[in-house]
Amino acid sequence: MAAAAGWLRRAAAAAAAPRLPSGLPILPTPPPAPLTEAQSFVLPGIGTAVAGGMDLMAVPKKKVSKYKKGLRNGPKALKPVPVIVRCRCCGRVKLPHFYCCSGEKGNPGDSSS
Repeated sequence: MAAAAGWLRRAAAAAAAPRLPSGLPILPTPPPAPLTEAQSFVLPGIGTAVAGGMDLMAVPKKKVSKYKKGLRNGPKALKPVPVIVRCRCCGRVKLPHFYCCSGEKGNPGDSSS
C-alpha cells in the first residue's frame, strides 16, 4: 500500500508542475517588453519587403508547357547539314570533307577515278 501511495504522490506532483526533458521544472517567464523606435535594430540596405535579410528571387507564376518551350528554343536548334555535296572543281557527287580531285578540272561524265 505504501508503494502505491508513493506512486500516486509522484504522479500528482508531475501533473502539477510541468518539467523539461532534463527533469528541471519549467519556470514562467514574463513576455519581452516592446522595443522603442530608437532601440530597434535596423540594418542599412535591407528594405522593408525583405524579411530577415533573405533576398527575394524571381519565381515563375505558371509552368511552361513543352509546346511553348519548343517555340522559344526552336531557332536555337542545330541546322541540318547536307549529306551529299558536289565537288566545286569537277562537279562529281561526294561526301562533305572528303578528297575528290585535288582541283584538277575533269570531264563530269568521265568516271576515271
